[in-house]
Amino acid sequence: MNRSPLLLRLLVAAALFLTLSALCLRNYYPPLAYPLTVDLVLDRGTVGQSEPLIVSGRELSGDFLVVQYLDPTHVIFAYDSWGHPGRFSPTPITITPGTPLRLRIEMPALNQLRGHFADPPGPIRVTCDGVTVLDIADHYFIREPTEIWLARNPLGGSACGPHLRGRLLALDGRELRGDPTQFFTYRERLAGWLTHSRHVFAVSLLCSAVVFGWLPLAWFHPNSLRARAQAARHALAHHRWFVGVTALSAVLFAGMITNGTFRFLQTEELATFYDYQMASLLDGHLDVPDEAIGGEAFVFAGKIYGYFGPTPALLRLPFVLFGFAFGELSRSYMVAYFVAALVATYLIFLHARQRIGGSGNPSPIAVILLVGHVALGSTLFFLASRAYVFHEAILCGATFALFSCYFSLRHLAAGSAGAWRWALLCGLLSLHARPPTGLFALTFLGCVSVAHLIYHLRSRAVAALPRHLGIGALCILGVLTFNGLSYLKFKTFDGAPLRYSRPYGPERLAHIEGKSFHFANLPYGFYSYFIRPHFRVEPKFPWLYLGSTHPAPEFPAAKLDLPDHTLAIPWSMPGLFFLSTLGCAAAFFTHPAARGAIVVTWAAVLPMSVALCAAIATAQRYTGDWIPFLVGAAALGLAALETASPRLRLALRALLFGCTLAASLLTFALTLHYQRETVWGVPEEFRQSYQNLRTRLTP
Repeated sequence: MNRSPLLLRLLVAAALFLTLSALCLRNYYPPLAYPLTVDLVLDRGTVGQSEPLIVSGRELSGDFLVVQYLDPTHVIFAYDSWGHPGRFSPTPITITPGTPLRLRIEMPALNQLRGHFADPPGPIRVTCDGVTVLDIADHYFIREPTEIWLARNPLGGSACGPHLRGRLLALDGRELRGDPTQFFTYRERLAGWLTHSRHVFAVSLLCSAVVFGWLPLAWFHPNSLRARAQAARHALAHHRWFVGVTALSAVLFAGMITNGTFRFLQTEELATFYDYQMASLLDGHLDVPDEAIGGEAFVFAGKIYGYFGPTPALLRLPFVLFGFAFGELSRSYMVAYFVAALVATYLIFLHARQRIGGSGNPSPIAVILLVGHVALGSTLFFLASRAYVFHEAILCGATFALFSCYFSLRHLAAGSAGAWRWALLCGLLSLHARPPTGLFALTFLGCVSVAHLIYHLRSRAVAALPRHLGIGALCILGVLTFNGLSYLKFKTFDGAPLRYSRPYGPERLAHIEGKSFHFANLPYGFYSYFIRPHFRVEPKFPWLYLGSTHPAPEFPAAKLDLPDHTLAIPWSMPGLFFLSTLGCAAAFFTHPAARGAIVVTWAAVLPMSVALCAAIATAQRYTGDWIPFLVGAAALGLAALETASPRLRLALRALLFGCTLAASLLTFALTLHYQRETVWGVPEEFRQSYQNLRTRLTP
């Protein structure tokens, strides 16, 4: 490392540090001291008069610490969380007008900020001149950094008046009144940023990457940028049909998930969990505040947890570090997962064609039939009906499972060292986003290892056996990490201990014997996911609806908890089902080179299928867990179809085009109606616009 490049990197890093620090400080305000010690100076008051000391939150979601006059010289303190009964100190305090009372205040509003919260707070406690006058445990709301006011109440409500007639004084004599922008000095903001903010870590890491060459400056040289841009344009032109289909599909997916507004940064109910989870991980613990998970929480040892895996939370790391768009990222991430899933689908198809002997770019028809079906005619598009934690988990899990399958197929073909490592990593990320998809991905890699073991045993290549045995063992350990994470939360290896779940009371638990899976559910699950045409046609837009008018067979032995409407895969995704079954069968007999991949794909889906069919709940969104399998198998089937005779290929393409079109229309209808009529949390204005549209199209 010679001196000139090092000096340049140091100068760039220093400039970058100063610039990013200034940007971070522009909107940064530290949490208040906890506990907060202030002097309260009061004047004589009137009976029943209540005045604000500390107010936090927003209208309908605010917390109030107030002082209330019993008579002109006696006061009590009270705490009121909006929508909950107020709590009052039992002993009156005698005041001398103009004489300060030394208060020591402990309340969640002081340090429970959105995006950064300390350990769960203790009681709400007020000490006056060394005597504890209020000591309670009560509800609280998480606030934004600037949503706190001293000696003022801008929220309204009935807890207190608009302002404190007396004064709140800091220990240095400064009067504290208003929000953080008014009582924090720039020096205090800088000191708080350096000692409390995670931004410092992020900025320092980025600057270190420049200094030590982890982020080479040559990457940003104009010639390097032009070369990469030219290479990207060439690649896009080379695969223009895939780019076109993906771009159109992404626009339609984005339009659906944003209700046609294309606002990608938006807070939605039960869509902030992953941001809170990442914030808690940065603070060194796994529990989250109540606001993060609410009615879906698992409560253990007085702490609140989610049963959702941490992968989507980990991907939010840079945004949580820099405090950007906290709780507003689910829509953006789901669009990114959707596009990434289509990229993985295309890569799998290219690999399948190569395995079967195809050369050159795939035909436009083949790209439309596979990528278009996955994009617009599968459960991936249905997940656009709502950007909340359930749908994001499935879409994230399916995306990483697709990439894991791609790398596993490469490992199966070439046995390359890098491919299996990427397959394992993507499988782990899938598992900790959505366990069924992760189980499939890791089972897929495990089956590839078994295939290699069989091959090497037959060829007597004993030296290669330990490596593939090790990969198989890592797959098993990878699956067990799900149970290990559960143990860290709940001290049990049960991945979802329902006895700790808020929605599950004794009667509900007794009905399912406290278990999430029962072998008695297998017939019902198989019928729901693979046989039942559970939809109906009505004369009103959108004409196709989830839920059949014909009763289903009874399964008296099943122990079900949430048997939601579910349309079986052959009906909801007919093209993918046809290619993954009959197409795979044809490929197996006509292309011996594809047999290993076909056997591995079908063997890997069995454990996941048994688990999903044995589960106590069914839902249309759960069919998305089969997408990685369907894509892998369908890609092999379509690659074989493309090698058929011209006449047969034309007939099969016409059949598949009809299946793709039908699946796309059906998926759009089910998604739109589910979003605007069935699923909770969608704004009323969008529901009403949907009803108006139905009336206009089918009066």
